[in-house]
Amino acid sequence: MNIKLKDILIVAKRKGHNIDKNLIEKAYIYAKEKHKNQKRKSGEEYIVHPLNVAFIVAQMGLDTETICAALLHDVVEDTEATYDDIEKNFSEEIAKLVEGVTKITQMFQSNEEKQAENFKKLFIAMEKDIRVILLKLADRLHNVRTLEHLAREKQIRIAKETIDIYAPIANKLGMYDFKSKLEDNAFKFLYPEEYEKILNDVKKQEKKAMPSLEQTKINIEKKLRKYKIPAIINIETKHLYNIYTKLKHKNITLPEMKDLFAIKIIVKDKKECYITLGIINEMYSFMPGTFKDYIAVPRNNMYEALQSGIIGEKGVIFEAQICSYEMNRISKYGILAYLTYIKNDKIDLENDLIREKFIGVKNSLELKEKINDPKIFLNAIKQELFEEEVYVFTPKGKLIILPNGSTVIDFAYKVSKDLGNHILSSIINGKEMPVITKLKNGDIIKIITTTNEIIPNSNWLEIVKTAKAKNEILIQLEKVKEKIIKSIIKLDIIAKDKEGLVLQITENIKNMKINILSLNTSFLEKELVKIEIVIEINTIEILEQIIKTISSVEEIKEVIYSVNKKVENYI
Repeated sequence: MNIKLKDILIVAKRKGHNIDKNLIEKAYIYAKEKHKNQKRKSGEEYIVHPLNVAFIVAQMGLDTETICAALLHDVVEDTEATYDDIEKNFSEEIAKLVEGVTKITQMFQSNEEKQAENFKKLFIAMEKDIRVILLKLADRLHNVRTLEHLAREKQIRIAKETIDIYAPIANKLGMYDFKSKLEDNAFKFLYPEEYEKILNDVKKQEKKAMPSLEQTKINIEKKLRKYKIPAIINIETKHLYNIYTKLKHKNITLPEMKDLFAIKIIVKDKKECYITLGIINEMYSFMPGTFKDYIAVPRNNMYEALQSGIIGEKGVIFEAQICSYEMNRISKYGILAYLTYIKNDKIDLENDLIREKFIGVKNSLELKEKINDPKIFLNAIKQELFEEEVYVFTPKGKLIILPNGSTVIDFAYKVSKDLGNHILSSIINGKEMPVITKLKNGDIIKIITTTNEIIPNSNWLEIVKTAKAKNEILIQLEKVKEKIIKSIIKLDIIAKDKEGLVLQITENIKNMKINILSLNTSFLEKELVKIEIVIEINTIEILEQIIKTISSVEEIKEVIYSVNKKVENYI
C-alpha cells in the first residue's frame, strides 16, 4: 500500500481524537528533508518507511505526539539531526519518544552485547512512557513486512528477533492481532518452505470445512435468536505461525488439529456468555478435556473468553470462543483498549497495569546490572516474555501467574521478597514438597518458612525461571560472604530414604572436623525423608565444601541452609 500523509490524517481523525494536523505535517516535512538523499534497500525513498510506521501508529489510535515521533523516529539514528534539534523544532515529549526507539550507535564486542544494550535502553524508556514500545512495535511490523529486499542472513536475524522478543511483547500487552501479524510476517522469511506448505494446506482444509462451519454458524444464530440473545458470530482460522508451532510441538498433522478453526460468538455481557455456552452444549457435543474458562481466570495477556472444542455439522471440529463485546475489544486491542485521552490529548494509562505487565522485564534489567553477560540477560528477557505461563494459587486463593517451568522458589519471591528469603520448604496441594519442585496449573502452594534468612544454593540460579528470584538469590549469596564467621548453620536435607543414609551424612561431616550440635529426621511422601542437622562453622569455604560433599551423595535431592549466631535456638 502506497501510504500518503493524507491517509495518516484520515485514519487519525477517524479514531475521534483532537489531532494537530499542522504539527504532523511539520514532522513529515522535516523527516522528508532529512532523509531526502536516502533510499531503502527496495530502491524506494526512505520517507516511505516513516510514513508506514506513522500509519500503523494512527491505526493504533495513538496521539499527535506519537504520530510525529513515528515520522521522525529514524532522523537521529540515520541523519545529522540530534535530540536537541527535535526538542527545539517540536517538543521535549516528541524528542523523548524518538530517543526511546533510537538504537545505540557505539561499538560493542559482540552482537549479543549490542542487542542486550539496545533492549535495555528500550525497556527503560518504555517504563517511563508506554508509547515508546508501541512505536517500536509499529516500526518492527513495517520492517518485517519488507524483509524481501534484505540479504538472507539479515532476514533470518530480524525474523528470529521478531518472534523471540517483539511478538511476545505484543502478546504481553494483549495485542493478539498485532502479535499474529508480527509472527506470520517473520515466519514467512524465517522458514519460507514451511510457511508455503502450511499456507497451501490451510487453504485446502478451509475449502473442505467451510460449508459445514457456515451451516453450524447459521444454526447457532437461529438458536440464539430464539433465546433473544443478539450476537456477532465469526468464523476464524488460526494464524499460520501458531499452526506451525502447534504441529511441531504436538507432532501432529494439520487434519489432526482440533482447533484449526474457531467460531467466535460475541454477546452482550458475562451472563450471556455462560447462557450461550449452555445453549451450544444442547446443540452439539463438546470435546472432552477441551473446556477452558478464561473469564473466571483471565490469561495474563488480558484475554477473557469461554473456550471448548465442539463437534459441529458433519463432524467438523472447531473451537467455540464465547466472549462479551468488551472482552472481544480488549482481546483484539489489548492495552490499547485501556488508553484514555485527557487534557491536551495526552495519553494516560494506569501505571499499575504497565508495572504488572512488565515486572519481570524490570527484574531482568536489574539482573543485567549484576551479571555482565548479555546472553543471560537476553535469555531472562525471553523467559519473562514467553507466552506459556503457569497459573497457581496462594492458600487464600490469590492467583499467581509465573513463567512455565517456575519453581516454588519463584512463587515465593513473586509473593514477596521476605517470603523468598525465609523459605524452608512448601506444601503443594496438601503435601510437603521441596522448594525446587516445578509448579503445575492449579497448584495451591503454602510456603513453610524459617525465622532466619536462608542462604540459597548457588545452583538455584540455574533452576529458577524468574529474574526476580535470580536477583534476590544473588543478593543473598553476596550477604553470605560477610555473614558466615563463626556461625551456626541449620541444614535441611531432602533425600530419598536409604538405610544408613543419616549415618553416611553425619560421618562425612565429622570427617571434616565439623561439630554437629543437633540432628532430627522426619518422613515425607514418596519415600522422601527430611534430615535436619545443626552445625558450627567458621568460614564460607567450609560451608561450600560441606554442601558439595553432602550433595554428592546419590540419594540427596536438595539442601537448604540458614544462619543463626545463637546456638540456643537449636539446642
